[in-house]
Amino acid sequence: MNFKKISRILVLLLFISMSFGQTAMALTNSDRGLIVDLLNQNPDPVKPGDVLEVRFSIQNARSSTTDSVVVELIPKYPFSKVSGQPLIENIGKLGKRYEDENSKVVKFELFVDNNVNAGQYPLEVLVYEQGNRDHASLKQEVMIDVDSESNAEIESISLEKLVPGKKTNLSFVIKNVGNSPLKNAMFSWDSTGDLILPVGSSNVKYINFIDIGENATVEYQVLTNVNTKPGLYKLDMTLIYDDVEELQTITQAGTLENQKRKTIESKAGIYIGGTTDFDIVFVEQTMRGDYSFSVSNIGNNKASSVTISIPDQEGWSMKGGSNSVVLGSLQKGDYTMADFGITPNTYGDFLPLKFQIAYTSSDGEREVQDKELSVLASKPVVMQESVKTSGSNSWMILAFAVACVAGFVFYKKKKI
Repeated sequence: MNFKKISRILVLLLFISMSFGQTAMALTNSDRGLIVDLLNQNPDPVKPGDVLEVRFSIQNARSSTTDSVVVELIPKYPFSKVSGQPLIENIGKLGKRYEDENSKVVKFELFVDNNVNAGQYPLEVLVYEQGNRDHASLKQEVMIDVDSESNAEIESISLEKLVPGKKTNLSFVIKNVGNSPLKNAMFSWDSTGDLILPVGSSNVKYINFIDIGENATVEYQVLTNVNTKPGLYKLDMTLIYDDVEELQTITQAGTLENQKRKTIESKAGIYIGGTTDFDIVFVEQTMRGDYSFSVSNIGNNKASSVTISIPDQEGWSMKGGSNSVVLGSLQKGDYTMADFGITPNTYGDFLPLKFQIAYTSSDGEREVQDKELSVLASKPVVMQESVKTSGSNSWMILAFAVACVAGFVFYKKKKI
């Protein structure tokens, strides 16, 4: 009898202790009825470098109230604390599950790393009784969507003008302007009617990797036909690459990656035409002493309003007239003559003679080209003939004088 009473007392005490234990442990077990829900994130999805605002609903699903409830965020990469914004919020008392005050909303702000890849990232939330953080009632991860698609652009092209028939270097600079690395990129280009073609390689180039903010350069040697009509021609460019989005890291499953191919198409203009080249040849020295030169357009473009001049220089001087001759327009392969009244400072040697050729190129630009030619500095033909004539007249005068003297002597002797 006494044993039964003692047993009943022990059972009653155990029940009472369990009831008090439940109240005391209300915030020390994660299964005691506290629920955390992510109401929303703003913006959704968030982009790298943005400030993220998250709102959580904390609910009490138990049949008893809870006091001094604290909600704390534990930010890990790519999230970090915003200066001046708290990561801990004391929301106070939560009523029973059937009461109106059994839930509260709490808001936090976080900074998202500038270089994060796209995907879903965990954000850890702790719920505990104030002063009892080491025995958190609830520890939960919520997933935050981050949008960070890779993005690239063709930053620059090395060539604006292409001379027909002349092999030229052409390079493209491709820059990663997004927040994810570019992988397995393929770059190609095409010109209108295949007027511009690569020499020694294909028009397709491959790039394994371009890191965030970095760039890569692809280079070609290109050529266009010598008979291509001058003008502006379109260049179509295509860049295809892997847009890598690194998704959430799952402890047991490892890291998941989602890859997709992205294509960027753009176009640019390249002018075919432009400059040309000239050749100057000494032809003769005229009877007046002028120097005559042949000027040829040996390039692949027409030259308009061509003017050739001899600048002031050592070894030569102008003896009169203009130091510039207007030649007009010269088609490729054409030539014309230009005469200059110049005098060398010394005779008998080959002296360097500098020229300047100014012309309007096929793209409308005024161009100036410097040339130099080695010219024999000889005396004018007129001067040489003058010397010869002067010498001949002297001999004739001398002969006449001798004849006169001989005649006078003969006359005297005959008279005697």
